[in-house]
Amino acid sequence: MTDKSPFSLALDIGGTKLEIGMIDANGNLLAGIDRIAIPFKDGVASLEGILDIMDDYVEKAKKRKGAFRGIGLSSCGLVDLESGVVIISPNQHWYGVPLRSSVRERFDLPVYTATDTRLAVLGEAAWGAGSKVQNFAWVTMGTGLGAAFFLNGKLYGGERGFAGAFGHNTVDEINGYPCGCGRRGCLETYASGRALARNGQAAVDMGHMTVLKEIAKDRRITAKMVFEAELMGDEVAKHLINQLVRYAGIGISQLINIMDINLIIMGGGLSKAGPDFLKRIESESKKHLFNAKAANEIRIIRESLPNSAMYGAAANVFMHFGDTEVLW
Repeated sequence: MTDKSPFSLALDIGGTKLEIGMIDANGNLLAGIDRIAIPFKDGVASLEGILDIMDDYVEKAKKRKGAFRGIGLSSCGLVDLESGVVIISPNQHWYGVPLRSSVRERFDLPVYTATDTRLAVLGEAAWGAGSKVQNFAWVTMGTGLGAAFFLNGKLYGGERGFAGAFGHNTVDEINGYPCGCGRRGCLETYASGRALARNGQAAVDMGHMTVLKEIAKDRRITAKMVFEAELMGDEVAKHLINQLVRYAGIGISQLINIMDINLIIMGGGLSKAGPDFLKRIESESKKHLFNAKAANEIRIIRESLPNSAMYGAAANVFMHFGDTEVLW
């Protein structure tokens, strides 16, 4: 890197953790990615705590050789592109949180903010598996469930930049599970890591014959434990994961039917679960496609970058400065 080579500090704020790293305008990671638990206070993600975590990283970036362009922020939930306000983020219990202005005031640097799914598409389109693809969708399946679109060679956000919130499509508003968004029966309450953990805990609490109780000991059941139990041949865990796969496959098939795309890039914690997990979702989605040609051609693959949303947050900074091709 020369003394004038541009780089940015990129941060991806998820439901329970944040990841942070420095990336240059060619998509190269300049150091490792640090993963840190998000501090919560009274059940709400602490913005002040996140800013405190950022302090040391901003100072290191300021001292580094090269042109420090600023900070790229990715957040789950819905982020208003004009104001940088997190309108709603159920997993963090954020409602109307001024994320961009808070970071800008703290560090007196250029700050660019958007929803994590939108930025994951940007990262994959700029430097990942979507870099030579005209049309694809990104799907995040972790604590929650969300999507974003790259159509005709450009990022597609819709009228307000919120396109892709299919995790909050209603499955059962009467008997469904309560969702963090305040409604009931959203798709992500059936197809997400949180849903799988909840169902695993319920199976243990109801006394089903399962190794989950032995795996967990005195801890709460997690999605990771359910996948571990399935690998051990546990029938209850297998049933729970098959349920999740069914709902995820149906939901993704709806995206494909509506948008007529052949490529889904998946990220989030569950995308890295079990060796055949994505193949199972792909097979399930094909059962529900209207177009037989789409069923033959659709591919569901894992994200190609270490954290596509974080990389997209960096790309967003460089596109504002004209350092890389603008894809919105």
